[in-house]
Amino acid sequence: MLSRQRQIFATAVFLLDAVLIAGSWLAAYWLRFRMMPAPLGVPSLAFYLWIGAVLTPVALLVLRSFKLYRSARTARLSQELLALVQGMVIVAALAGLSSYFTKGELSRGFLAVFAALATASLCVSRVVIRGVLRSLRLHGRNLRHVLIVGTEEPALTLIEKIREHRDYGLVLEGMVAARAGEGGAAVAGVPVLGTVSELPRLVESAGAEIVYVALPRSEYRAEREALERLSDSTAAVRLVPDLAWAFTLNAGVEDFDGMPVVLVTETPGQGWNAVLKRAFDLALSAFGLLLLWPLMAAVALWVRLDSPGPILYAQERMGMNGRCFRMLKFRTMRMDAEADGPGWSKPDDPRRTGAGELLRRLSLDELPQLWNVLVGHMSLVGPRPERPMYVEQFREKIPRYMLRHHVKAGLTGWAQVNGLRGDTPLDKRITYDLYYIRHWSLLFDLRILLLTVARVFRDASAH
Repeated sequence: MLSRQRQIFATAVFLLDAVLIAGSWLAAYWLRFRMMPAPLGVPSLAFYLWIGAVLTPVALLVLRSFKLYRSARTARLSQELLALVQGMVIVAALAGLSSYFTKGELSRGFLAVFAALATASLCVSRVVIRGVLRSLRLHGRNLRHVLIVGTEEPALTLIEKIREHRDYGLVLEGMVAARAGEGGAAVAGVPVLGTVSELPRLVESAGAEIVYVALPRSEYRAEREALERLSDSTAAVRLVPDLAWAFTLNAGVEDFDGMPVVLVTETPGQGWNAVLKRAFDLALSAFGLLLLWPLMAAVALWVRLDSPGPILYAQERMGMNGRCFRMLKFRTMRMDAEADGPGWSKPDDPRRTGAGELLRRLSLDELPQLWNVLVGHMSLVGPRPERPMYVEQFREKIPRYMLRHHVKAGLTGWAQVNGLRGDTPLDKRITYDLYYIRHWSLLFDLRILLLTVARVFRDASAH
């Protein structure tokens, strides 16, 4: 029954997408050639209808490759919308390619209007569908009855998430203990119905449509038995891996030639995320260099006149994946600043030049790093890079320190806008860095950049 309902729903969404894509194609023709000036005349509608008839199924295949027609009850709406945008970018590119092969008979303006209309209509449809389903589930419709195998930490975490997301429509019918005598009459307010050895009967009596196997790693024998007993069950089976022992970073699952592999720590900036972040860095760093070059020229002249030595100071720092690069700064220290060995800067540091105090307080010495961002050594936002010699010390003393090198080093970061700069507690900085990596988004980057500008003139930790 559950499989049949999923198939009907997926088919309905598939057909709706077909209507929206074809409708967007026709609407784009009307808008471009009926509502806008057409200096070259109005092209044949029949030709556009023929191209649209070919493009619509191609577009559906592209969207299907993003797994948009699978059950997405617990998937995030943002992920679905991003997949739609990515899919329509590919479709628009294919349409542009067809325009090339038809010697430009397809209007570029028309293709732009179509891409905008199709993407907007598909995204709006998903938002509406999610809203309708959410309302139905909150009113007791479109529910799925759930059984959880396990009574310990993985199962308790799963219960919290189910209760937190009532709009998913998951109804907890009970829990199943790994062995007799475990769990008691109820755990976290959920009744314990029996043990793994009774699973087939419990699934049937509870009317469970979905079974989550959420056992700790120590119960691997019980997990194997549960999966074996559920192998001929009509319920959908979901395995929840116990990762409580590990610090996960961008965790997920990938397919390795048919074998599922759990990603425990993975670089967040991959695929489209990497493209978006790099485009963001390129655009803003180039704009920043063009906008600020008069200020940077003035600072360079001041550094040159203030003390003997080079204008720029290039220091080796460790960035993404442990690769080292030369980070640029306006020189704020005397040439013999490290005669007695390297060290953190401190308030009223006697090694500073006359210009150095103001440059460091206003963070103007960091401006040359816009070039590091432009050439790809750094990002505008990310964990601040450290010198390799310090990295070797920190990784021995601070757990999970090297996880911050899963992303590009940044000109500014979440730790820095929260007052953690220079010689400040490393454990706190790491906590903020890992929070940023886990919750990265372009909006988060933009927020950090705005906070950076707002806090430059009142940052007491800048010295």
